[in-house]
Amino acid sequence: MAEFAGKTVVVTGAANPIGIGRAIAEAFSREGARLALLDTDEAGLEATADSVCALGGEALVARCDVSDGAAVTAALDAARRAFDGVDVVVCNAGIARRRPFLELTESQLDQVMSVNFGGCFRLIQGALPDLIDRGGSAVCISSIAGWPWGWRRHADYSASKAAIEALVRALAAEFAPQGVRVNAIAPGAVRTGQTTDAVNSVGEEGLAAIATQIPLRRVGEPAEIADVALFLASVRARYLTGQTLVVDGGITLGPLD
Repeated sequence: MAEFAGKTVVVTGAANPIGIGRAIAEAFSREGARLALLDTDEAGLEATADSVCALGGEALVARCDVSDGAAVTAALDAARRAFDGVDVVVCNAGIARRRPFLELTESQLDQVMSVNFGGCFRLIQGALPDLIDRGGSAVCISSIAGWPWGWRRHADYSASKAAIEALVRALAAEFAPQGVRVNAIAPGAVRTGQTTDAVNSVGEEGLAAIATQIPLRRVGEPAEIADVALFLASVRARYLTGQTLVVDGGITLGPLD
């Protein structure tokens, strides 16, 4: 039997066709999970749901801005009505905006923090009664920009990812006695809708240049992050909590020569 058969997994940021969220949804679906898919892009959500169903899974879609607490609550309630509870949450929704620090406004900072960090906070807090009851798990998608790298012109994004990792450690310590595990993944350069955006991220040319600095000599693919998310939520990681797994092809090891 598939490991997650009968389990309900909530994934935020699930709409992008080449995103980590869609890859995670597909990975859990292959293991029998029922998916609650959250994003602001309704058309993209429907496409992800179609992909999940084509793999033999079940999917609920909920248009949800994770910076809106009421919307997160409504989406979790919908998942509970459809699937009788929540076993795993994957906090993947995030935004990156290229902005020189001296031009960064408070409202821009607040937006990035509210989506990236606040989205994790709201989803986990809302799902915790279920996770405690079911011995569930939370997985947050961070970034090597949170630690150990610094990303120029992305101070708000980097700070939000560092905050996610601190939240993971604090929640893991607080809720481990109740059987809830909380972990994070810090991807390096992965070819996604976000990283291929040349305006706000590195673009295809930037990814090609970064690949020459990576010991494995290539950038990552969303499915490779999805495999780690699946592991962290699985019984194979049952003694692992409060950790951030760096999945970067080795780039944070330092210069190759």
